[in-house]
Amino acid sequence: MSDESHLSGIELEPHASPLQALQSIPSDIPFVRSDSVELVCRDTEFGRIEIRALMESGSSALLERRYASRGYKLSRSADVTLGAYWEGRLVSTLGLRRDGGNLAADQSFPEEMADMRRQGWQLCEFTRLAADPDGPSKLVLASLFHLAYLHAVNHWGAEFLVIEVNPRHKAFYRRMLDFQPHGEQRLHRSVGAPAVLMSLSLAYGSTQVRKHGGTLNEDGRSRTLFPYFFSPEAEPELLSKLADVYGYDA
Repeated sequence: MSDESHLSGIELEPHASPLQALQSIPSDIPFVRSDSVELVCRDTEFGRIEIRALMESGSSALLERRYASRGYKLSRSADVTLGAYWEGRLVSTLGLRRDGGNLAADQSFPEEMADMRRQGWQLCEFTRLAADPDGPSKLVLASLFHLAYLHAVNHWGAEFLVIEVNPRHKAFYRRMLDFQPHGEQRLHRSVGAPAVLMSLSLAYGSTQVRKHGGTLNEDGRSRTLFPYFFSPEAEPELLSKLADVYGYDA
């Protein structure tokens, strides 16, 4: 199996929730590219990958409507939603929320979240991570994660990323991005499923990007997603495009 093996071997729940490692996007659901703004393109051996900012004016309602049509549930709106298009088709989405003292993880992990804030951690939260298993998963996910962390760090001043995952996917997040668990397994109140709270130091992520980003794991030494991130040299241009789209200084 090539290193670009699909990540779709992760078992998925039948209904969407923030606890899933990847939520499937059925290929027959259309998404309107006019409701998005291009951020960056990657021409790869698997085809052209576009990362686009899905604009709140149209895409949020579109996402909820399309997911609902297949029996999926979405939690509250993200502050930023990014989409990855492969050969013109939406194959993955990722939402990002800024901490205002009331992230989704506060519902099931109030003590752990309060402890992070007492330590002075500046937090953000990933949500709505969805992927079509037929797409080039590692490149798509790494591209989305890189744009999201650049936005969180440089626009919001975030230091740590939190995410709630099903316990079955805990090993995936530790292995692929070195997320660390917090506290004990809990019942997620919104979806009635077990959940684990995990966090990632964005400073650590930045170090790994400087070390591995853009190498595409050509030496075969890394089993994480970081080699599939953009190269460090590409970050100034990525930051400039994010600033243009979201209206802040790069």
